[in-house]
Amino acid sequence: MATETQEVKLLEDLASFDIADKLMVYSKKYNKLGFLPAGLLSSSSGYAARRWNVNNSSPIGEAVGDIDYLRNLPSLLGLGCYLVDNNHNRRKLDPTNHYKFADGNVAALDGSMGHYMWGWGTNWYYSWWVEGNYYYEAASLKPILGRMNYAIPVASMSAIGGGVIDRDTDTLVSYINNSARYRGGNNNATLDGAYNTQLGRAASNLSAISFSSMAVKNGPGWNSLFYAHHAMAAALSRIIFGTRHLQTAFNPNKDANGLFQGGLGPGVSNVNGTQWSDKFGYHSFVPTDIGIDLADGCGEAPYAVPDLDGTTWTNVNVPVFFGYKNMFGLLNKWEYGLIIDKAADGSTGDVYILPKFYSEFNYNSLAGLKKVGTIPAGNGYISQLNMTHLCHKPTENIGSESTYYADHQYNNTSTGLRVSAVGGTASYGGVAGPECLDASNAPSSVIGVYGSPLCETESDWDTTPVLVV
Repeated sequence: MATETQEVKLLEDLASFDIADKLMVYSKKYNKLGFLPAGLLSSSSGYAARRWNVNNSSPIGEAVGDIDYLRNLPSLLGLGCYLVDNNHNRRKLDPTNHYKFADGNVAALDGSMGHYMWGWGTNWYYSWWVEGNYYYEAASLKPILGRMNYAIPVASMSAIGGGVIDRDTDTLVSYINNSARYRGGNNNATLDGAYNTQLGRAASNLSAISFSSMAVKNGPGWNSLFYAHHAMAAALSRIIFGTRHLQTAFNPNKDANGLFQGGLGPGVSNVNGTQWSDKFGYHSFVPTDIGIDLADGCGEAPYAVPDLDGTTWTNVNVPVFFGYKNMFGLLNKWEYGLIIDKAADGSTGDVYILPKFYSEFNYNSLAGLKKVGTIPAGNGYISQLNMTHLCHKPTENIGSESTYYADHQYNNTSTGLRVSAVGGTASYGGVAGPECLDASNAPSSVIGVYGSPLCETESDWDTTPVLVV
């Protein structure tokens, strides 16, 4: 049961906003970004929303407001997969066949036509608020009147949920390509003909700093996983599926209102960690093309992982969210643009973010960053989440594997600047999930089970909210 103090915590971020943030008018900011024609200041006539009772630990959210809007939200946003070139020109892939464009022409995912990305094809708005005993999350094509609105630009991230490295140029890309040039893992060529090959797998075993340095080689507006990209993918999963526990079993049937129910299953998160280390060196063992056959659908894509003797080591299911594979599980994802400054006693950690995606960011400095919250001490399942500036970091961890957000926070007693890693790994089990956080590693840490997807925006992404009045 949430206490009055806990309810106040949900409003902490509003109190932390600068006065300028609170009073910034829509016409002065959003019109410059081209989100809506000048003078169009009204709120959406409808929006997609879910709400959760703060006095109830259930991860299930209630659909509220315009049910038709919620039902149609994926198509309104253009959720799905695109081929995006380095100049941010994007072509929508066929929603039922990713080897074709939406116009019917053949599409190649091997890098010859651009990066294989997942995202949305229009600008939109995200908002959260607390009203009475309820916490709301909402998405709309227009800003929501009377609420703090986050402007979400057209954006995308690697559709495979991991990063691929062009080994010839040390560039982070998003291709489905089995050639040695794009070898995954730690680039071990001796395994190319073996059952545990790294060909056609996501890359890992590099620091957050390295992934970012490789990503920016694609040009302006490209980087490794920006915290806001992941925040919005996770928020959309909560709004559309109506649950904070995305590891709930997948249900192919819609509810009476035609809305999604259930989750995406455990994902690639239930393998034996010792065996994973022995057989695959903690690197990805799932080919990057698993799940493509679901195109822009939702569900689970099965894969039988081979063993040394030609048998199956284990069976896994890749979770697919409108074409986005492995939002959680398999490899932990380093985040760009967010640093956690651990307390001197190694307990709590202050969260600092880069407010604008296109700005310069130094993993080893707090200069130019903005403090937006504090993560709690110790380890535990997330029971409250701070969405200030889309940082999506916990403020409380007293939940369980099946309550509240049902995702776990790891926070060791180290001190100094820590980088955020999200999603969990193939051996995390129920600990994994979209909001699973590991806040225990330095920016220079190199770990075999950690990678980072490529991401991009065609215009700068400012995560400062604006009150629309």
